[in-house]
Amino acid sequence: MYADYNMGDLVLMACAFSSLMSSVGGGIYFFLQEKENSRKEEIITEKKAAPYVTAYFECDYKGDHAKFGDDPDFEKADVSMDIPFKSIIVPKGFKVITYSKKNKGGVKLTLGGPSDQKCTSVHSLEVTKETGNENTTNTGDGITTDTGDCDPSRPGGCEVDIF
Repeated sequence: MYADYNMGDLVLMACAFSSLMSSVGGGIYFFLQEKENSRKEEIITEKKAAPYVTAYFECDYKGDHAKFGDDPDFEKADVSMDIPFKSIIVPKGFKVITYSKKNKGGVKLTLGGPSDQKCTSVHSLEVTKETGNENTTNTGDGITTDTGDCDPSRPGGCEVDIF
């Protein structure tokens, strides 16, 4: 049996096949991305409801992690390390001050719970359990940062609030 195809027909079939494969492959890719995003949201929701701060050594809340504040007598923790935490989840009732360098150096970022950072670099941090007696107006998701270019004459002093 002999089939007579001209070059235009072959190119058209190749384009149609390529388009079909791209659609299927792209759909699978976006499905997997959505599944991963859903997993991250579940972790964040779960950890924000937990009675402790969770800090991970990898971005996107993966890998080994440390818990701060899970002891009933917990009040405050100061940590400084060579290997940085890469993501952090702060539940309601906690305040975490993070620093980009060891020994409370570098850029300062204050996280009031509930809040999270999915990819950062924290070499030192200060975790405080709020007792309810703090004089604060934080309504959640409050983030304060000091970029290191502190100018006390600037309105607000050395820290900038990001909401």
